[in-house]
Amino acid sequence: MPDLKNNLKETQIYDNVAIVPIVNIINETLETQDSNNIDDEPMLQDVNSTTNLLGLARAESEAGFLKAETNLSKASSQTSIESSLKYGDNIDMIPLMPVTSNIQINQLVPESSHKPSEERWYSILIQVIFPFFIAGFGMVGSGVVLDTVKHWPLFLNIKAIFTLIPALSGLKGNLEMTLASRFSTQVNLGLIKDKSTIMSAVLGNLALTQAQAIVVGFSASIGALILEFFTKDTSIKFDYQNGLVLIAGCMSTASFASLVLAGLMMYIIIISKKFNINPDNIATPIAASLGDLVTIGILAYLCTFLFEIKSMLWIHILIIISFLVLIPIFIYYAYHNDFVKDALRNGWVPILLAMAISSAGGFIMGFAIDNFDDVAIFQPVVNGVGGNLVAIFASRLSTALHKTSDQGTIPSWAPKKWYLYFSQTFFGKSNPESDTGLILALLSIPGHLIFYFIITKIKVLQGKEVNPAILTPSFVSFYTSVAILQVVLLLLICYWLVHLTWRKNMNPDNVCIPYLTAIGDLLGTAFLAICFYTLYAAGETRLKTS
Repeated sequence: MPDLKNNLKETQIYDNVAIVPIVNIINETLETQDSNNIDDEPMLQDVNSTTNLLGLARAESEAGFLKAETNLSKASSQTSIESSLKYGDNIDMIPLMPVTSNIQINQLVPESSHKPSEERWYSILIQVIFPFFIAGFGMVGSGVVLDTVKHWPLFLNIKAIFTLIPALSGLKGNLEMTLASRFSTQVNLGLIKDKSTIMSAVLGNLALTQAQAIVVGFSASIGALILEFFTKDTSIKFDYQNGLVLIAGCMSTASFASLVLAGLMMYIIIISKKFNINPDNIATPIAASLGDLVTIGILAYLCTFLFEIKSMLWIHILIIISFLVLIPIFIYYAYHNDFVKDALRNGWVPILLAMAISSAGGFIMGFAIDNFDDVAIFQPVVNGVGGNLVAIFASRLSTALHKTSDQGTIPSWAPKKWYLYFSQTFFGKSNPESDTGLILALLSIPGHLIFYFIITKIKVLQGKEVNPAILTPSFVSFYTSVAILQVVLLLLICYWLVHLTWRKNMNPDNVCIPYLTAIGDLLGTAFLAICFYTLYAAGETRLKTS
């Protein structure tokens, strides 16, 4: 008996960890039973029972943090010391410690602190600014590619492809940014840390993104054809060969681009973590930019090849059937992978609804390009910058929520009233990511000006005539104003939407980014069209396509 008491008294407490209540309860129980001259055997059974429970808690805590209330209630319900267990509301979340057979308590260091990151604003800026501008060059490249291929026979004969571009490139970006956000959060929380977990996570995410990409490609192409069918001149006969070209090309583009981008994203995230760089700041902007560039490039060249052999229908049909057969195989594998099982269940509705929103943006872009030729080169930049910045914000907010509260519960730093979301997005003292929101909003100002300058210079270097209307101060000021307005609105919507999905017990990593980037595509394309139409109405007739 004395030896057991001494072991308890020698218990080591680290970093003010609140394991003391349990130890004190055991001590008090021992003293009570000593005074009552109760046999040692029942008491030892109680202590062993408590020891086993603490050991179980230690095993559970390796996956993260546990509610003290839950663990203590378990102990009280399964041992004879339940009447002695009293704890207050101040014990909210505690890291429980491993317990050895002689009830020695050692320190368990969790993979991630149960506090939001406390990065300085300049640290956030340094980590964000370089990938942002590197990604910006990718957006500019996307605009240059689109400005070049819009005159190819493929684009002149299949007008539906203009409707398809924002939907497909935006949704491909959605898949890769959602993957980047989800994978970054898993890495930041320490869930992916050795070769076996890395391999399982990589293969699971590849299977999931392939299934989603093929479904998105098929759905987007069908939607684009339906939209063209109801809006085109009824006297023009529908060309089913062009329809097969569009469906086969879209599915192939989605699959190939997803394979390249998903593999690259996960590699970047793993390397970033090894160099102690927050992958939330690196992966999402690269995914946003490369998604557009890779998708538009593959779509243009692959669909052009299929368009040139469109008389060989069996090739197009074989491609379509092959991809449709692969969908259930990828879904089956993803369903049995713990890293993506939740995303497989909950990730479809946001992606498919985002496709519909992006398709509306593509419909607007088709009309705008018919009237204003220069819309094509600016559209990927405006949409890309907005999607890039809001994806960073969403990913960081999601990580902060995972670190500070349980999914479905409201963290202490969340706004208490709906109207507080607007101010706390950028200036909230309780918001751990308010500095991030403000930095991202301010970063869009020099970003858009620099990308505008690069676009005009590239057109000169290509030997193309630059429309003097886009060089006027009125165009520059109006263009940058609507582009910055799009970013600010997206960040405000993001802060509200991430908290909303968290309260609804949904993982923001799987839900928010598709909606946000789709809304960004719609707002960006609409604001850009408004910019051109307004300036044209104000007398700048040189903007009109001749």
